[in-house]
Amino acid sequence: MTLPLFIKNFLLCFSSALLLILAFPQTDFWGLAWIGLIPLFFALDGKSFKSAFGTAYLCGLMVFAGTLYWFIHVTLLGMILLILYLALYYGVFGVLYVFFPRRKFLEQLLLLPSYWIVLEFVRAHALSGFGWVSLGYSQYKNLPLIQVADITGVYGISFLIVLVNIFLKKWLAEQCSGKKFFKDREGRCAAVLVGGALIVVLFYGIFRLNQPPDQKQKLKIAVIQGNIPQAMKWNETLWPEIMEKHLQLTEAAALLKPDLILWPETAFPEILGETPERFTELKKRVARLKIPLLVGAVTQDVSDTGPAYYNSAILISPAGETVGQYDKLHLVPFGEYVPLRGYLPILTDIVPIDDFTAGKTYTVFPASGVRPWKKGEHNFSVLICFEDAVTDIAREFAVQGAGFFVNITNDAWFMDTKAPFMHLQSSVFRAVETRRPIVRAANTGVSCFVDRQGHIHDCVQDSEGKKTFVSGYHVGTMTPESGGLRTVYTNFGDFFTYLCFGCILWGIIRKKGRS
Repeated sequence: MTLPLFIKNFLLCFSSALLLILAFPQTDFWGLAWIGLIPLFFALDGKSFKSAFGTAYLCGLMVFAGTLYWFIHVTLLGMILLILYLALYYGVFGVLYVFFPRRKFLEQLLLLPSYWIVLEFVRAHALSGFGWVSLGYSQYKNLPLIQVADITGVYGISFLIVLVNIFLKKWLAEQCSGKKFFKDREGRCAAVLVGGALIVVLFYGIFRLNQPPDQKQKLKIAVIQGNIPQAMKWNETLWPEIMEKHLQLTEAAALLKPDLILWPETAFPEILGETPERFTELKKRVARLKIPLLVGAVTQDVSDTGPAYYNSAILISPAGETVGQYDKLHLVPFGEYVPLRGYLPILTDIVPIDDFTAGKTYTVFPASGVRPWKKGEHNFSVLICFEDAVTDIAREFAVQGAGFFVNITNDAWFMDTKAPFMHLQSSVFRAVETRRPIVRAANTGVSCFVDRQGHIHDCVQDSEGKKTFVSGYHVGTMTPESGGLRTVYTNFGDFFTYLCFGCILWGIIRKKGRS
């Protein structure tokens, strides 16, 4: 019995979507990403542009619905619109897939991954950018493979995944048709190309992972995980309770003599600048502990044009003095500001929030919490909320002299879902790309340490190993980069993506020449 074409296409799209969803947290079956696109490719074969767009768009809808459903806890309408938008990139890939149907297979091996990478890059930058669910992120636990990210960034990993999917799809199609793929010269060349690329990447990764550990001075850092539900955070009657909970965890962690203590994003329970009493009390407690504290807070700056609000990180010295403030540079649309508010006032009724103001300075803090900085001192920069998903910010901080990163975040918005673990994927790649460790302090988790090779360790967790929606603290050690190391990726950014742009341009020129 032959299935109707539309049912066959749906099942193929569903199969691809299911495989890709399972490759991401919390299942983390990362190996499925290497075959996840094969059903979609079969569904696209022989399609017109319109049909290919619709088929791939359907697959994209299912992929993003299965990985980003947790946005429903913030906004149902926003979740639907986001998924409808992100699926467009799958649809465009479907059109590009059938654009060069008669290309030689070796050319397809170069062009099709390039299409995918360029679309991931555009998605990560257009309209404020949303790079989550890039294929490369699914490999965040595949440490030998992802070491090459210090050259290519996460897009190099995505390229390899698409490359292998294309090769395996071609091999499977030839097997099903009775042809002997490896007897053909082109098939053998393709096998050498794909196998060679994987071998080089894996050998590079093994080399990186087996380098001797850095013997430089280590820092002991305490991360505080308050586990404050989002519904409680801005209830003024609960602010004293929230403050006391963080202070109790801080004093317990201080007994282990850390060099620095971290509170999560907006952990300070009021708007700093409106009333000074609570913050003054916090500084007194820090002075008694004699350990610097980095605290996340909403800050207010009043000028002639009215108040401006910032999502900030504030460093308090061991003497109880404010020695630095970083204001978040990259704001989240509809979470921290409403785009086009001046042109579409109705958006204010739909999303009733005041706009935050973006910061303007790439701030680097001294880990000692004391100014002036000492020569050779361990310095760090803060990535607030989703800023660890923005590659350019981490790169610039590394250039400015940060020896390690701190990611303070509040993922309580998304409840106890896969969201915190998908967020953690970004931190792993930023650590590998810049070869700088990252320490994460998350309100509801995952609070942990990520070393420069991408190992995740020293998580805050309960007795059963649960890492999210539990309160606690953990004191761990890490070795900052103090020698000014700059990786290829730090120096040259997404040059690999630009090479993919060049491959696409070459393909277009070749097609016109043949025409």
